[in-house]
Amino acid sequence: MGLNLIPQLTPKRSKVLFAAFDSFQAIWNAPATRFSEVFGSGVIGQAIAAGRSEQRMQEELDLAEEHGVQLVTLVDEAYPLLLREIDDPPLVLYVKGELPIDTARCIAVVGTRRSTRYGSMVAGRLASQLALRGITVVSGLAAGIDTAAHQSVLDVGGRTVAVLGCGIDRVYPKRNQGLYDAITGHGAILSEYPIGTSPAKWTFPQRNRILAGLSRGIVVVQAPERSGSLITARLGLEQGREVFAVPGNINTLTSAGTNRLLKQGAKLVDSVEDILEEFPDLRSIGKGTAEEPEPGEVSLGERERKVYELIALEPVHVDDIIARADLSPTEASHTLLLLQLEGLIEEVEGGRYMRKP
Repeated sequence: MGLNLIPQLTPKRSKVLFAAFDSFQAIWNAPATRFSEVFGSGVIGQAIAAGRSEQRMQEELDLAEEHGVQLVTLVDEAYPLLLREIDDPPLVLYVKGELPIDTARCIAVVGTRRSTRYGSMVAGRLASQLALRGITVVSGLAAGIDTAAHQSVLDVGGRTVAVLGCGIDRVYPKRNQGLYDAITGHGAILSEYPIGTSPAKWTFPQRNRILAGLSRGIVVVQAPERSGSLITARLGLEQGREVFAVPGNINTLTSAGTNRLLKQGAKLVDSVEDILEEFPDLRSIGKGTAEEPEPGEVSLGERERKVYELIALEPVHVDDIIARADLSPTEASHTLLLLQLEGLIEEVEGGRYMRKP
């Protein structure tokens, strides 16, 4: 924990340091000159040596107790198994919520903060279906796709893990305070950063290796070309994880990254079954849960079912529905109204209709 409190000791530098020393104790007691030799820099060596402080450790322990935070170190039995296996695992995890985390049943669902309505609905649907099968959904508590994934898991009583890009006492974005509180009672909040660490541009890409490391697979729902979710996917591939992507509209920037992942060999996902095909052991239903009923299981007449099958999560214009279902405008209007009353579809602007998640 003392080493984790030294700002200059990044995950990559920690890896170099562990290769050069036999134990944590040896690192703690080494002179600054030894660190300078390892890193080829007197400045870095002096900074690491000066950063070791037993007083700072005690202050951190006191803060953790004050905030109700558990500390799990790399050498503790409760440390997540899959995460321990990555090249540069975090030295310490700050945890609020339930332990241990069964990484054998973890799947990450990630995506852009600027998600479309379609993206949020798909993320929510996939996340809730995974949760109903007893799978823990891992995400980053960010706006957009992450929020939709976490909230949908909570809505069905599932378990979710949020990995923060800041200290565990900080909620980012602040509007997710309610979601943060709910997750601590139905999963866990994790951070590798010392208490009080503010979010920064570098902290989010760095925490993405933990998102990938905790999970057997990573599902990218929506991501532009330059996206932290693509970093998570790349790290997942490097760690030997399965990578999945949801196809999107070729004309929208929010789908450019996911469509590129598909070109590069990610597995296409349009239902939870596409994910479970890669993990047959995860098909079992979780304790106290049941299969989520498909919307088509609602009692529908032949006409209503035909129209419902024409409507997807992307808006469809009423004229297209009339033509493809071979209905009169009056028949189409009546059928669409029935489907809305059943809560299966909703009307959006411009005479378009889309499914509800």
